[in-house]
Amino acid sequence: MSWLRQTAGRDEALGELPLPTAPPPPAEHPAAGLKHVLEHLPRPGASVLDLGPALAANLACFNDLRARLRIADLDAAIDELGVREAPPAAWERALAQLLPLREGERFDLVLAWDLPNYLGKERWPALARRLTERLNPAGALHLLARVSATMPARPCHYRILSPGTLSEDVLVIETLPAPRLPHAEVERLHPGLVAPRSHLGKHGVQEYVLEHASRHDMPPRPVAQPRQRTRPRPA
Repeated sequence: MSWLRQTAGRDEALGELPLPTAPPPPAEHPAAGLKHVLEHLPRPGASVLDLGPALAANLACFNDLRARLRIADLDAAIDELGVREAPPAAWERALAQLLPLREGERFDLVLAWDLPNYLGKERWPALARRLTERLNPAGALHLLARVSATMPARPCHYRILSPGTLSEDVLVIETLPAPRLPHAEVERLHPGLVAPRSHLGKHGVQEYVLEHASRHDMPPRPVAQPRQRTRPRPA
């Protein structure tokens, strides 16, 4: 009975633990892939497209690199147009408004951050094609794929603290199941691009740097096909 009373007391104490009411403080993470692309940007005059919000640290980083930075803030534009749950066809029609690009505008680097995890396999490919068309021959697309079981319910904000260090700012306490995209699936979602560099972090995120396949003299990674059932041979 004494053991039962002690166990009940522990259970009640655990039940009284307060649930988190605010997101965790920003956390710093290494970003070897980002360090590589920043070190290889043309200087001066590189053209960079940031699909996240305008953050002072990122503006300062690219100002120091003397790069032309274009801010798109895609997540905010999705809310503004009300297309977060739009079917793929309506989503594709909205791309020109979500990501208005000038004629002939091209980029040496596209920062997609963790947005592909939230737009999914039905919506992200249309945007990926649009980005690939505007990527310079030696350009790169940088993204962060969630590989843990869950992820924050909204995209995070990422600040470049140094070429190889990112600060991740979680905006909400709610979570969703993460898509856990494997390497082959990341490449399949970006036709014409390959990811010769990827880096697995300890915080449930895998960092990818995608570049034109023609730069590496290698075809895009094949996607595994389901095995065909074979009919049993007649006796």
